[in-house]
Amino acid sequence: MKLPFRKIGNTPQDFEVFSENVTFKGTLEHYQCGLIMLDGEIKGALSVPCDLCAENFDTILDEELKILLSDGIFNGHDEDYDVVESLTGMIDINEILSSELESFRSDYHCCPECQDN
Repeated sequence: MKLPFRKIGNTPQDFEVFSENVTFKGTLEHYQCGLIMLDGEIKGALSVPCDLCAENFDTILDEELKILLSDGIFNGHDEDYDVVESLTGMIDINEILSSELESFRSDYHCCPECQDN
């Protein structure tokens, strides 16, 4: 799902996308000049390998995500939120979800069987 930055206003715009067994939904809303607030949640089951035995298992995701999206290079600093830059003039929700899922996968994971041992 791609949305142009110029189409996001002061009224929150809902979005919802799916990938694998994960749902990413929330709102997009104008935050300040050139910045859009993405307020969403990622829920579902993500298959990850155990770092001890290498067997895949499902881990449950229930994460809140609040980030700022910049239309172009962001030259400022925000104490409260991470800023994701776009150089295309578009907000790519699927790409944001994919990036978050890869971040979850790169964490340390231990399957229930290895935790018991």
